[in-house]
Amino acid sequence: MATIWTVCSAAGVLLAALLRWLPVRGRAEGLGAVRLAALRGGGKAALAVVVVEYRLAGALDADRGGRLRLRGRVDLPAEPTPVHRAVRSGLARPLALPDLAGRPAVQRSRRELRRDLADRHLLCGTARLAAARLISVAAAGAAVTAILHGAVVPGAPLAAAALALLLAGPRTVAGRRELARLRRLHPLPPAPAATARPVDRPGAAEEAALLVALHGRRALRTLLPVFSAGTGLLGGRTARDVVSRSDEAHGFHHGWIPGSGAGNGP
Repeated sequence: MATIWTVCSAAGVLLAALLRWLPVRGRAEGLGAVRLAALRGGGKAALAVVVVEYRLAGALDADRGGRLRLRGRVDLPAEPTPVHRAVRSGLARPLALPDLAGRPAVQRSRRELRRDLADRHLLCGTARLAAARLISVAAAGAAVTAILHGAVVPGAPLAAAALALLLAGPRTVAGRRELARLRRLHPLPPAPAATARPVDRPGAAEEAALLVALHGRRALRTLLPVFSAGTGLLGGRTARDVVSRSDEAHGFHHGWIPGSGAGNGP
């Protein structure tokens, strides 16, 4: 009986792994920073990159309470995503980041990004992910039953593998490989003053958005520390809850982008 449960658990683990991680190749052309952020950290990460892009374009600011606001009429980027459009329409009046994230249009746009990444085979689709989780639960149960019947040695690793699959992120092998490749190509550099580059360098804003997409909060702390902390991009409370502080004298537009000018940057 223990052998039967062990075989069932092993088959379930294998099937769940195939559902969750295949295929090994996807379509990464034309992803852009926002989709890369969604691939790395989901809809919240994508929203953060859109806010950063509008900020670096001079189209978005924050008041002393940390609420985001647009500066007059804002043009969409050359290749806008649904999140760009949703943020522009959502900020018809100043909003805190959590309020903006909760807007129905923004939530719909984040789901559209997820579907697009699933169509590119970089994320596991919703139905496949649900099936993989259900099979993982069944495989874990079969492994526990095998352990109760005395098959501790094969059952324990199978139970651990099933639980690991249940908790694993939705990226496929193709998505993991693409993120790893781009992180190697665009590492987050340190920010010593001696190797800083001015923000008005051509392509600096696009480069900064890509770094935020790939490295998340570490890039925000390096490139936009005050603005990110004050608006809640780093998590936690906004400036309304802590110290009110303007980013005008310390923000990205009057600052520097890290890296050297000799080709050692991201």
